[in-house]
Amino acid sequence: MLKLPDNLSIPPGPSPVGRVMPALGLEGVATAIHELAARANQFERGREYVAQVLSRLDDKTHLVKIDNTVLKMELGNTAQTGQTINLRFVQHSPIPTFLFSTPQAEANENTPQLSQAARLIGQYLQEAENKGVSARFEASVIVTQQPQNAALIAQGLRQAVVNSGLFYEAHLNEMAKGARTVAALLQEPQNQQSAQIPALTAQQLTMLEHQRLYWHGQAWPGQTMDWDVYAEEREHEEAGQQSESESRPFVSELTLHLPRLGKVSAKLRVVDTHVTVELQAKEAQTFNKMQQSSAVLKQAIADSGLALDMFRIAQHE
Repeated sequence: MLKLPDNLSIPPGPSPVGRVMPALGLEGVATAIHELAARANQFERGREYVAQVLSRLDDKTHLVKIDNTVLKMELGNTAQTGQTINLRFVQHSPIPTFLFSTPQAEANENTPQLSQAARLIGQYLQEAENKGVSARFEASVIVTQQPQNAALIAQGLRQAVVNSGLFYEAHLNEMAKGARTVAALLQEPQNQQSAQIPALTAQQLTMLEHQRLYWHGQAWPGQTMDWDVYAEEREHEEAGQQSESESRPFVSELTLHLPRLGKVSAKLRVVDTHVTVELQAKEAQTFNKMQQSSAVLKQAIADSGLALDMFRIAQHE
């Protein structure tokens, strides 16, 4: 999290942010003033907000995200993409007005001081805990509309992770380096009006701590899927004998309850260019079909350039 530049620090007395404008194009029946007023109504007078600079539009104007709203603000030529700024909302009219602010100093100098961003994260985590938010990510977007096309399923699964919002800060860093566009970033949940920010924050921190992604959603219309992706511990990691040259295995587990094939699970363990595959089927007929088609799957894995270390098909107990 970047610090506010010295020349954007708060001088004595009020220091207003420059002109505030709506960030996105408007419908022909609305005006920019109406759009801006509608967005400003969600802000509470006197409340402090942590704003994030998304990108620079020109020498003075930047795209700034506050909660779930993206606005244009004149911040001068010293603001940096990716930095956070503390703002206090002052008034709704005649135009939305923010003042730069600094976190209040603690009365006791010996007491550890938390940044406003840290306090905001703590608030989100408490709210998520009160609502009983699960560590499992509940996807709202269907992976693919064409389940017969394996390439589209793979592409859809990738997009399901990329656009989940769980890697939002990493994508901000990529955008700052020119590797990701603002348009792509605006597609993520954090920039949607319906975003559940406390739940996303809790899930992000859980994933970061455990190196594990739990995903639940629709693989194609009407077909739910559970997907678990995690980094496996290295062989000697628990004993503190971890080798820097030893690659960490990643495991991907899928479980589907198909209308004709019944319960089917797949577990892939990948380390460098080596892979192990375990398939399980609950129905005997499905198990037999998997065995009959195993040669085709093994060849497909070989054609992908991966070395197949182990391949096993079993029945669910």
